[in-house]
Amino acid sequence: MSTKELKNITITMIFDGSALNRDEKIGGNILSIKKLNVNGEIRSFIGKPAIRHYLFQTLHRQEGWSEAPVVLRGSGEQQTVQFDIRKADILSHAELDLFGYMFTVEGESAITRKAPLGITKAVSLHSYEGDIAFYANHDLVGRGRRQGLELNPNPLSKEEHVSLYKVSFTLDSKILGSDVWIVPQAPPTRQDGSLEFALSSADTKVISGTSAGQAVWQTDNGQVRWVQIDERKYEVRFELSPEVKRKRLAAVVEAIKGGLYAQSSGEANTIIPLFLIAAPVKVPSPVFHPYIDVRKEDGQWKVIGVQDALKNLWIDGKVYIFDCERLRVREEDIKDSKVTRDWNELLKEIGIQDESKG
Repeated sequence: MSTKELKNITITMIFDGSALNRDEKIGGNILSIKKLNVNGEIRSFIGKPAIRHYLFQTLHRQEGWSEAPVVLRGSGEQQTVQFDIRKADILSHAELDLFGYMFTVEGESAITRKAPLGITKAVSLHSYEGDIAFYANHDLVGRGRRQGLELNPNPLSKEEHVSLYKVSFTLDSKILGSDVWIVPQAPPTRQDGSLEFALSSADTKVISGTSAGQAVWQTDNGQVRWVQIDERKYEVRFELSPEVKRKRLAAVVEAIKGGLYAQSSGEANTIIPLFLIAAPVKVPSPVFHPYIDVRKEDGQWKVIGVQDALKNLWIDGKVYIFDCERLRVREEDIKDSKVTRDWNELLKEIGIQDESKG
């Protein structure tokens, strides 16, 4: 396992998608898609919550990441669904580690964690021209009629848009695997050997593990430490083990490179990179995103903006670039010593893979 410190990473990719994020119905029976105005053109887009969902479902299926439990907090119209950190934390559930959370403890106060993973909207690179398709359940109606039922088709229209989309991911390696809570009292050890502490007067948290010294608790995936910061407050710090942290980071970048599992309106879709640019960065910002676009040259779609992207000051190592026959990067744009086509070289730069591996 690599002992190299993990770096922040940013990834921008272009994929071929089709109406992946439905919006509200318009005109009674027309199912719309999400759209916005980009430089005077109407573009479809896939919101960050949808991309987050597709990424987690991919990690759930590929890596076995378990779904974190949720709870309904508040009352009346103020009720919200939140992750239940009384039953889960960043050590037990990678979902909370990667995507962050908010948990209301009492009144207006809350325990929150900023998501280490930043995700942009996936905006189409081609304008939406108003395509609408008509659908109806003819197959089921036909079966019912053959059985003697009096049925008529239930028509439905959907806005449709097939396009290339651009999306970026940025992962802050300093936040990943680390979390801090402020609680009203020190966590005592229960009779069964587990650790218990109060989140508030009404909520408690129990953690299974073993003592690893004064004010230190060892779990399967890391440690919990606590220290008194004043007469009424204690700081509880969760720290993932370096090995598990590297494994989680590797799982995320591999899932993005391999492609995300995505279904919308019962239709399988392809968030699979046709083009991908990734690099370690000093500041966790999507530095490639505003430069990258596509242009048709001699009948071939090509990626533009790579040379500009490579000039960014926050790049902190080798820049990995992937393209394919359908969507090429111009060779003159990648004749730069910092560019690599070797995915393993990028993993070494980030600190995921051992330098000794080929």
